[in-house]
Order: sequence, then C-alpha cells, then structure tokens
Amino acid sequence: APGKPETTKVELGFIALTDAAPLIIAKEKGFFEKQGMTGVELKKQTSWAVTRDNLELGGARGGIDGAHILSPMPYLLTTGAISKSKKPVPMFILARLNINGQAVSMSKEFLKDKFSVKAAGLSKAIATKNKSGNKFKAAVTFPGGTHDLWMRYWLAANGVDPNKQADLVVIPPPQMVANMQSGTMDTFCVGEPWNERLVNKKLGYTAFITGELWKDHPEKAFAMRAEWVKKNPNATLRLLMAVQQAQKWADNPSN
Repeated sequence: APGKPETTKVELGFIALTDAAPLIIAKEKGFFEKQGMTGVELKKQTSWAVTRDNLELGGARGGIDGAHILSPMPYLLTTGAISKSKKPVPMFILARLNINGQAVSMSKEFLKDKFSVKAAGLSKAIATKNKSGNKFKAAVTFPGGTHDLWMRYWLAANGVDPNKQADLVVIPPPQMVANMQSGTMDTFCVGEPWNERLVNKKLGYTAFITGELWKDHPEKAFAMRAEWVKKNPNATLRLLMAVQQAQKWADNPSN
C-alpha cells in the first residue's frame, strides 16, 4: 500500500480514442480522488506528435507528466529516437491500457475486392492504382507506432512493399475519416471509434481487426516521465491503482 502522496496534482494526456477509457473512467468515477489524487487533470491531445512534445516538456513547463500512449512511444522517447531535442526522455510504462482494438479500414473504392487479413488480390489492386498516376496512400497515426507496424506488416504479408509501392502518410486519429472523405487516402489503421464512423458514413469498410494479425497484442500504455515517478513514488502507485480499478470497471460488459 502506498504511503502519503508526495503530490495530489498531475497532468495526464489522452487522445480521443476508445482505449483512453481507463484514464477517463478513473477521473469521471472518482477513482483518482478515492486514492487521494484530487488534482488529476486530463488534457486532450490533438495528435501523438503533440503528446510526444508535451511529454518532453513535462507538466512543470506547461506540458504533461504522463499519458495514454502508443506502446512503442515510451521506448522511443527513452532512447531519444523521437524527441524533438533528440535527447533521451526517460519514461516508465506503468500499465498496458488495452489489448487488440485497432483495425485497418479501406475506402469504398475497394469494396468490390472485400479485402481482409489475407488479401490475395491486394498487390494487383495497388499496382493498378499506382499505374493510374495516383499512388496508393495508407494512413497511420505516428511513425513507429503500433498502427504503423500493423499497416506495414499487413501490406508486406500480402506481397506489397510498404516503402516502395505505397505512400505511408501520418494523420492524427480524429482526422482519419475526414481525410478518407476528401479522397486523399485509400486505407488507414486506427482505433475505434473512427473505423465504425467510416462505415456509418458509408465511406468504406473494415478489412480486419489487428487481433487477427496478433491475437491479444499489447496496444496502448499508461506511461509517465521517469523523473516524475522517481520524485513521487507514492502518488504514482495511487494513480496506477485508480487506473487499474477503472480497467476492471470498463471490463464489465454491463458498464
């Protein structure tokens, strides 16, 4: 059991995705408060790049101390591979927030092909598209993030070189559907609710869910700046306890 929290305040970031639920539920259901963390602020981030930049800044400098984040990002930040300054930003992963839950969606242009996880005709369809002078565009949410990995793996497994035969573009999750609507992409990989939104708007279809590539794969993480954790170990444990309580709540289908 944690001792007295060193601080009751913390700035946590999240992206508008269903898998941010554990942080949001912990706040809305009062689980943070029950753990004595009365000053938790949840700050909506517009993209993973903004999340990265704000983590590099830290809460004390107007950024954030922790976040709902793509699982590879804390590793990449810790090595300095993606930080703006190119300097390491040591991170701790406190919990995996969810498993599975992402999907690859296709534009309605490819509805007749009915592509799925095993897409025999994908290579031919992309070659035809590329010959038209309009290169096949695949959108992901962050370079080196999970969506990037799933998209590259799926294309390669179906005979398409993701580096040469497709343009991989980075689009923040909330902008995926609008970009598909404007005809600037052919496929995207993202988490809900954006895949279902595309279907509801009759702009495309879900080719497959990422659990079909790797069953029960890790997806988002709850990660914090190592500096904050080391300074506030008791507060960190209390945050983790509240988030895990929220995960249990969210796991119950009646909720």
